[in-house]
Amino acid sequence: MVSSPVDDGPSDTSTDPPATDGSAAALSEEELYAIVRVAAEDAVLGALGTLMLVGIGIVLIATGASTLLADVTPVSLLVSVVFIGFGVYLTASSLGVIPPAREWV
Repeated sequence: MVSSPVDDGPSDTSTDPPATDGSAAALSEEELYAIVRVAAEDAVLGALGTLMLVGIGIVLIATGASTLLADVTPVSLLVSVVFIGFGVYLTASSLGVIPPAREWV
């Protein structure tokens, strides 16, 4: 767990048993701080990860489209279609439009 910046004096420790009904009223300030900090960190990292995956998907789509328009040979056509398909899949699964591959199995 993440410790709070508050000093660990004897007045900070709680002798009450932990909450079992899911209420936040029985949690100490240290426990609430740790929970909120972890939740905020997860939210920020999730948003950054989504933006990164969408960016990679857009780059793959653009690369596939430019290769498709530049030179049309059977091999380049196949590579372009694979790039565009994977870019569309990566972007759509990152945004939650389709389920990710780990949920297909």
